[in-house]
Formats: sequence, C-alpha cells, structure tokens
Amino acid sequence: MKRSNFINRSPYLYIVIGFAAVILLGSGILMLPISLQQPIAYIDALFVSTSAVCITGLSSVTLQTVFTPFGKIVIALLIQIGGLGFTTVAMAVFALLGVKLGISEKFLVQETLGSAQHIDFRKFLFRAIAISFIAEGIGFCINLIALCGDYSGIQLVGYSAFQSISAFNNAGFDLFGATSLIAFDDNALLLLNTAFLTIVGGLGFLVINDIFTIRRRKRLAEHTKLVLCITAGLLTLGTVGFLLSELGKIDFLNAFFMSAMTRTCGFTSVDLSQWSNASILLADFLMFIGAGPASTGGGIKCTTFFIVCAAAIAFVRGKPVVIFHRSIGKDLVARCMLITLFAAACVFVAGTSICALDPEYSTAHVFFETISAFANVGLSAGITADLSVGSKVILCLSMYIGRIGFITALMVLRKRWNRGDDETIRCAPAEILVG
Repeated sequence: MKRSNFINRSPYLYIVIGFAAVILLGSGILMLPISLQQPIAYIDALFVSTSAVCITGLSSVTLQTVFTPFGKIVIALLIQIGGLGFTTVAMAVFALLGVKLGISEKFLVQETLGSAQHIDFRKFLFRAIAISFIAEGIGFCINLIALCGDYSGIQLVGYSAFQSISAFNNAGFDLFGATSLIAFDDNALLLLNTAFLTIVGGLGFLVINDIFTIRRRKRLAEHTKLVLCITAGLLTLGTVGFLLSELGKIDFLNAFFMSAMTRTCGFTSVDLSQWSNASILLADFLMFIGAGPASTGGGIKCTTFFIVCAAAIAFVRGKPVVIFHRSIGKDLVARCMLITLFAAACVFVAGTSICALDPEYSTAHVFFETISAFANVGLSAGITADLSVGSKVILCLSMYIGRIGFITALMVLRKRWNRGDDETIRCAPAEILVG
C-alpha cells in the first residue's frame, strides 16, 4: 500500500519510468534480425536507443551500415518520441481516444513541455505536435532539393526525412556514414536548413507557441524575449569564437553551423579531432548551456545560465534580480543554481570515471564526450565507438539523467528522504565563513 501511494503521489516517477521503458523497448527492437544488417552487442543497441530517446546523437556504431531500413525507421520514431517527450506522446494518444485528462496527466505534460497554467492544455498539446510535423515537413522538402544531387529515389526520400526529424528534434543522428556532414561542408542549403531546424527546435514549444499567438496578446512573454535574446547572443558568440580559434581553417558558413550544433545538436561539418583546445573549450561551454527550456534540446538551458549570471551580478551590486523590469524570485534563483551545480557535478563524476576506465584517451576529449552526452548534444571527438563497456554505460546514464532532468530524478526521491522529518523544528542559524 505504501509503495502504491508513493507512486501515485510522485508524478515525476512516471517521467523517469516512461523514458526508461521506451529506451529498453527500443533497444530490444533494435536487436531483432529485422533491424540489423550485421550483428552487434546489446550494449551498442542500448546505447543507440538511449541516445535516440534522449535526443543526443552519440552512437557507438555507424547507423548507415549496421541497421536495416526498418531499424532506421525505429530510430527515427525513438527520436520523435524523445523530442516531444514520452509523456506528451502518451497523453496525445489518450486525448485522441477521448480519454479525459486529469490534473496529474496535465502536470506530467507541463513538466515535459513547460506548459504554463494559463494556456489551454489540449490546444497547446496538439499545437506542439503540429509544430513538430510542420517544421519537419518543411525541412524534408528542402532536404530533397539539397540532397538530390547525391541521392535519388527511395534513398533520397528516406535520408531527407530522417535528416529533418533528427535536426528538428536536435538528435544529431544521420545516415551519411561515420563522418556526419563533413562531406557536405560546402552544401549551403543542407547546412543552413539543418541549422535552422535545430535552432527552431531548440527554442522550445512554449516560445514558438507564444510567437504564433502574439497578435492576440500584442506582446511577447518575458520568457520568450529572454530565450530569443540569449539564443541570438550565443549563436553570435559561437560563430565569432570558432572563426577566431580556427582562423583560416573554417569559413563563416561552417562556423555558424557549428555554433548552432554545439548548443543543441550533434551534426558536424568539420573534423572535431583536429580542433584546437580553444575550440574544444568553447564547444564545451556552449554544450553545457544548451537550448531553451521545454525544447528538443538539452543542457542546463540558456535561461538557467542567464539567471545564475544575473543573480551573481545582482548580488555584487546589492540589488534584486530583475529581468525585463520583472523581478526573479529567490526560489527560482535557487533552482537554477541547483540545476547548474548538479549538472557540473554529474559531468565531473562521469568524466573522471571514464578517464579512469579508459586512460588512453585525452582528458579534453573525454570531457568533451561526457558533456556532449549529458547535455544531449551528440558531438563526438571520435572516441565513442572505442570506449569500454563501462564507459558506454556511464555515457548512457549521463544521457538519461540529462534528458529527464536532474531535478526530476531528485523529486522522485524527495519524499523518501524527508520521511520522518519533523517540520515543526527550526534550527538556530550557523555562523560559517565562506570565500
């Protein structure tokens, strides 16, 4: 009875279990003979399934040569479910079947999509799905034009559709082989289409919905304005930074493309193993920040990073935290700092563990891979396929925790941690020197 009550009172648990169930189901399907052109170890199927559902893009095998068309379709479906969120897909099916959605169900989708209380839930839910399909459809049509010189027939259609789904959902998977989009580094239409799909998907469904309905309200919400400003700023920072750190080795098109990819997605048009340390560190920074909240992207989220910085500046100035003439509450600041702290701790523990298990790889590349996994980016310095089984498991856990959110994982355990605590007791303040 106690266990049942715990589950019923912890809607966060459904998010944790839901994503895990889809990952395990996906890995099982990918191990079927109908999915494979050549046999692989289960850890590789689990790795690909985790990466797809967590919309990361890291892969320990080459999708093009390992999986059959059926297997590639399964991966595309896993990416689609991961991008929208398991909860959203499940609730959409219930809504289509006419099942009435209760408060708990609405709470679950709000955790996944970031739907605010004042938004019509059902309308927002289907609008999010419609946005995904419309954006992917437009991207698919542009990809047909961009790739018609290299592919034809059913292969052109399949590759164009897969690329569009992967780009909008910020997954970073591709079917072009082990070198990602390096062979297309001069295909401006493909690179720009992929970049813009990634950017739009990384804004978040709440932001896109707000832009579409601006005529009714006459103004954008503070959250929307903040995400748009930070996105533009980080894209500019990444483009200029890569142009300077790779001076003479990269042009503006590829610098802009990699700036978009390092924040949210895992495609690459350059050989990352040849990048300078400055470029690697800048990429680490952009990947760790990530995309917008309630989006198909990962990272700690750009608004979280901005609020932490704004709170630090406000503390130094002795002023309250104010953004767009609106104050930011202490609880929100504390939540942002908690997310940043735990994300940094998770990356440090995972990266250090992989360094211990695979000491032959450089620390810079290991942490690049780890941040890419945790932030659900998918960029790789080319070491993922050769890592040990233990390191692959660590990366799987990093992708999983990064996708469901560390706060969600902690909320599942909070009631158990607090069991037996007497909340009427108040402790005297301590005097501790810091700094």
